[in-house]
Amino acid sequence: MQKWVSVFWPSFIMSAVATAIVFMFLDPAEFARGDGPGLTNLGYYSITFLFLWATTAATTAISYFFQRPPDSFNSD
Repeated sequence: MQKWVSVFWPSFIMSAVATAIVFMFLDPAEFARGDGPGLTNLGYYSITFLFLWATTAATTAISYFFQRPPDSFNSD
């Protein structure tokens, strides 16, 4: 359980920060006027947050994987 918390908690925090930074420069109302899917502002915020959470969780998991000692890879 601690392994999963150590992967998902930092990625949650960083995705929240990244979402705030993205929407400081982009307005979701602009997307709603375009040809994109007809989502509300909350929908755009949610999709962006979940996408950023998934990508930062993947990078955190890769970092966690490579922090293991070399003996755990090779049992020779």
